Amino acid sequence: MKIVIVMDSFKGSVTSIEAGKAAKKGIEAAYREQSQPEISVLPIADGGEGTIDAIFHRFSEQIQTSTVQGPMLGQTVLAKHGQIAKKVVLEIAETSGITLVEKEKLSPWEATTYGLGEKIKQCIQEGARHFVIGLGGSATNDAGIGMLHALGVRFLDQSGRELGYRLKDLDGLASIDASQIFPELSDCKFVIASDVTNPLCGEQGATAIFGPQKGVKASDQVTIDALLQRFARLTEEATETTMKEESGAGAAGGVGFAFLSYLQATIVPGFDEIARHLHLEEEIQTSDLVVTGEGLLDAQSLMGKVPVSVARLADKYNKPVIALAGGVSKEARQSNNQGIQAYFPTIQRIASEREILSKETTLAAIEATAEQLFRFAQLFQ
Repeated sequence: MKIVIVMDSFKGSVTSIEAGKAAKKGIEAAYREQSQPEISVLPIADGGEGTIDAIFHRFSEQIQTSTVQGPMLGQTVLAKHGQIAKKVVLEIAETSGITLVEKEKLSPWEATTYGLGEKIKQCIQEGARHFVIGLGGSATNDAGIGMLHALGVRFLDQSGRELGYRLKDLDGLASIDASQIFPELSDCKFVIASDVTNPLCGEQGATAIFGPQKGVKASDQVTIDALLQRFARLTEEATETTMKEESGAGAAGGVGFAFLSYLQATIVPGFDEIARHLHLEEEIQTSDLVVTGEGLLDAQSLMGKVPVSVARLADKYNKPVIALAGGVSKEARQSNNQGIQAYFPTIQRIASEREILSKETTLAAIEATAEQLFRFAQLFQ
């Protein structure tokens, strides 16, 4: 029997490959006294946390780091990127990620994507011209204003005075000057890996749908959305483009819009882009069983996050899929209609949130759940 394990990261706890190896260890323990199945562990991501590690897991020597501004003012972070020749893979989660900010300090008014712009500029100066950028896992709702400022775009008030690059600085925004944008950008190609299809503004826009998890208060939603509407209108004047309603414009708090409008980027489904790099379809096609999972299997999972995306791919070849998740919501049952034959929560006892989310506890829980599941499966073989 050949088992392919394709686990997403359990955000804030373990990486994709760590989760997969824990599941493998549990399965091997279940078959300790029998013939061991062939088990392959593949990392995966959907454009969010772990994208670089997934694509470069066999070429870790190609992963480099540099220091850039983090999501909050005065914060610096050591951000990774993967590079082969002139092609670079970046993650907004590395420069402006939600895991880089303490939950109680999240603020859409303060958080910035400036560090992502710094990272792009650094890579260009090192010779990169082809970018694949994952937009999942951001702490920001600034529509890419910070990133654009780092790349040379200026934001001006009515008197022509230059404004700052955080959302809170843009109340007086009257015009945008993109004439000084970093010139080498015209030679670059940007492919954005994101499974978000939301527009920039409105009821299904970045602020309304994703803002609350980034610290957007209900009382601020209308104000912030109006600021992004104004930014979009002025961007149309500055770039002669109309991108705010495009699919994916709302990705990463509107960074998708900035890439589409100013950098002529192409947005592709994040999971599909990474799965292509990993030849995941070929691995699944030759398997007998697929094991997937993530930290929380819930309603958002059904919108195309890793476990359901893996299941849809496996369904093409009639391969059964089992999911392991740290926690499951009542909506998780709907995943049974989307290719996941069965799912199993790994949290095994009541404990504090800090303990449950610790790496040690998470890995032990994945391993134990996988072992008991496959011990049970042997009763019917």
